[in-house]
Amino acid sequence: MKNALKRLWQWLRKNVFNKEMFVWVVIAELIFWSPCIVTCLLAVIIDPWWWTAFGAICAFWAGPFTPAVPLQIGLAIALKKLYEKIKKHKRGE
Repeated sequence: MKNALKRLWQWLRKNVFNKEMFVWVVIAELIFWSPCIVTCLLAVIIDPWWWTAFGAICAFWAGPFTPAVPLQIGLAIALKKLYEKIKKHKRGE
């Protein structure tokens, strides 16, 4: 068990907790929270009723038992891997 946790921590430090990954986490956050951003803009521009939808979405994902953080990290890793695959394909490798 100790070795498995050590390998997990090493993998996280190498692939997730680095400067390059910070950009992907920010992009993943923008994608993940885009429904909140859109409903906020709709509330400001069109109708205040959209504040209800905004609050409901935020309340749901901010709850204690939602998988928001693992989904956001997973999305960031998936975006990074997809970018690397596209970049490799364009280079002809």
